[in-house]
Amino acid sequence: MLAVLVKLSLVAGFLLMLHFGDGYLNAGAWTAAVHGLILAAVAAFALWGGFHHMRTAGAHGAGERGIGIVLHRAVGYDLLARVLTWGREDRFREFMLRLARLQPGEAMLDVACGTGTLAIAARRLVGAVGRVTGVDASVQMVERARVKATRAGVDLTFVQATAQELPFEDGQFDIVIGTLMLHHLPKPDRSTFFREAERVLKPGGRLLLIDFRRPLHESRLPRLHRHGHIDMNAVGTLLVETGFRVDDTGAVGTMNLDYVRATTDKILPA
Repeated sequence: MLAVLVKLSLVAGFLLMLHFGDGYLNAGAWTAAVHGLILAAVAAFALWGGFHHMRTAGAHGAGERGIGIVLHRAVGYDLLARVLTWGREDRFREFMLRLARLQPGEAMLDVACGTGTLAIAARRLVGAVGRVTGVDASVQMVERARVKATRAGVDLTFVQATAQELPFEDGQFDIVIGTLMLHHLPKPDRSTFFREAERVLKPGGRLLLIDFRRPLHESRLPRLHRHGHIDMNAVGTLLVETGFRVDDTGAVGTMNLDYVRATTDKILPA
């Protein structure tokens, strides 16, 4: 926890100096450092529930009720996302949606939607005739996502559910997106999720998955956010086994992230 606090203080101080520019430079590094420590203390308090849960659930194993690791501290989640993306989370999510090739009028399902930032951005892209639904296993995440959607003035549906049991009828969505969530699922449950995604997709529907790959060089320093890693080649094999055709895979270009795009092999009814 001390290592996390130190890293948060350094990042927060640096971000403050970037944001306020010459004012902080003139005030001196100590002013930025003190303000950074204050922000770090607030962030650490908000994130504590999430870190504590990850320690008790295990970094890569099954979490509560055997459904995988579930993050609950919604405010802490938003703070962590801001820090990890250097305050550019909105731009980062928009880049993900470009990878999804989302079109006006489409129906999108965001699995493990967290606090809804991606879903809110997607809702604006699909337009008035499109629809976006988000699901997350955490009640706290879903509640915060609803509040954020209301503040943003967008019409969205958020449902508390797991990736392994999607509460929707067959063939409801044009695209299913899962970002930074596969590493939270136990390996046996990934196939279950893929089968559920295939079930709720329309014929010709698309699946986009984005997650962390293992870095070429592991840092000896403690990481701000500990997480698992996903082999997208292995994911591609599982997708083929569960009714998908892999269209392409590659590097997202930031944060050691890889993606895979796939299309369901469902046949349109005659």
